[in-house]
Amino acid sequence: MDSLCSQLGRMIKEEKVLAEQIKQVQKEVDELSVQYGGSIQVRFIRCGSPNCYCARTKKGHGPYYYLERRVSARKVEMIYLGKEKADVNHYNNYHCKMSNLKKRLRAMKKKHQQLCGAITGITQLVKTDFE
Repeated sequence: MDSLCSQLGRMIKEEKVLAEQIKQVQKEVDELSVQYGGSIQVRFIRCGSPNCYCARTKKGHGPYYYLERRVSARKVEMIYLGKEKADVNHYNNYHCKMSNLKKRLRAMKKKHQQLCGAITGITQLVKTDFE
C-alpha cells in the first residue's frame, strides 16, 4: 500500500511538471502563430500596362512571395515577403520550427492524458482499499 501511495505521489508530481511544460510549449506555439502563421503563396502579377508582355501573354511578372494568413472569418491578409527565394527562407525556418513544436505538444498532451488516466486508476484503487 505504501509503494502504491508513493507511486501515486510521484505520478502527481510528474503530472504537474508536464502540465507546466505543456503551457510553456503552447505559449511558444501561439507566439509563433501570431507572428508567422499562415502559408507562403507564390504569385505572378500583371502590371496593367497595355504595352507590357504580361498583357499580351497573360503571364504575370514574378514570382513574388507572399505570406497569406487569416485575420478573421472573412478577411485574409497578404504580406509581401519579396521576390527572391532567400526572402522566404526566414519564414520557412519558422514554419518548420512551429511544425516541430506542434508535434512535440501533441505528444506531450497524449502523455499527459495517459498519466491522468493512470493517476485516476490508482486513486480509485487506493479509495477502494480504504473503504
